[in-house]
Amino acid sequence: MNCIIIEDNKNTVDVLQDIIKNNFPSIKVLGTATSIEKGISILNTYKPDFIFLDINLDDGEGFSILKEFPNADFKIIFITSYSKYAIQAFKFSALDFILKPFTPNEICQAIDKVIENKINNDQKEKLDTFLHNYNSQSKKIVLSDIDHLHVVPIEEIIYASSENSYTIFTLKNKEEIVVSKSLKSFDEKLAPYSFIRIHQRYLINIEYVEKFHKKNEEILLSNKTILPVSKAKKEQLIRALKKL
Repeated sequence: MNCIIIEDNKNTVDVLQDIIKNNFPSIKVLGTATSIEKGISILNTYKPDFIFLDINLDDGEGFSILKEFPNADFKIIFITSYSKYAIQAFKFSALDFILKPFTPNEICQAIDKVIENKINNDQKEKLDTFLHNYNSQSKKIVLSDIDHLHVVPIEEIIYASSENSYTIFTLKNKEEIVVSKSLKSFDEKLAPYSFIRIHQRYLINIEYVEKFHKKNEEILLSNKTILPVSKAKKEQLIRALKKL
């Protein structure tokens, strides 16, 4: 396999090359680039199997390079320094990324995924979703079921429910999407966007709450679904509703 490193920090480039040399002798680094212009040039010259791409280059954002390759068949391992907005966008888009400072083991795991063809499935849809989330106030989330990858505006989600190790999303259009991930993982992603955990089994978008029955400890949602509210979450829900 062949790869290209697009990174403007020389030390990081050297570290990546050493990790590849010491752990993956069959992988050849075809070249490196430190800027958007050179990155585009080197990708046009070579046909790598995958690339390392720093999202923050000296002359702009690494994503500018990808716009020149809308149908890229190379796989991408993203590298980024801490950025709240970038990390949120990555998580919503279901794209893998490595956060600086990284460890050799993290790089090895990422390369192993490339080798096993387990990285960047539906890459174009995920990249498009990432760019939307990174550049827009409105957010979309990638939800993957057995057969399809769904790109869903988060404001279209009414609630999510836990079913063993699965999460079932109920959308405004009445569609249901079953994802093989825990509700907790989505709780952490969606909490900043009007979502609140009202019960061990339920995460709701409070924008769709029509009524809260304090005595019965139940909420009525706009799609006429009635859900229980746990005693531990009752006061938190009331505070959230008062802010609407």
